[in-house]
Amino acid sequence: MVYLIPMTNGNKKTRDSRSGGRLGRKKLVKKSSAPSSKVDEKFWRLAIESARKQPRLAFYSPIASAVLNYWKNIIPRFSISDLLAKVVEKEIASKWPQLYVRARRSLGVKRGEK
Repeated sequence: MVYLIPMTNGNKKTRDSRSGGRLGRKKLVKKSSAPSSKVDEKFWRLAIESARKQPRLAFYSPIASAVLNYWKNIIPRFSISDLLAKVVEKEIASKWPQLYVRARRSLGVKRGEK
């Protein structure tokens, strides 16, 4: 499930008529996390090309950073990247199993490999 937070023009004191005029309140809009079952081939090719050129991902999370850096400091040879890749890939495989299998095939990745 994906939630989109509508952006304002930067002025936090704008009134939202849907929220009864409360100041600074944003309403979450629910968006389906299950796209159509048909894969757009043009965009799939672009995604695979992009993954081959730049396989790294980045995200902002001070909490994850604190916990993972703690483990990195106390466990010899602990790899934050390896752990995050396993966690993210497991979640992707559970949410979008067909796309996960197709990505592995398209990228030529065998079981247990990166």
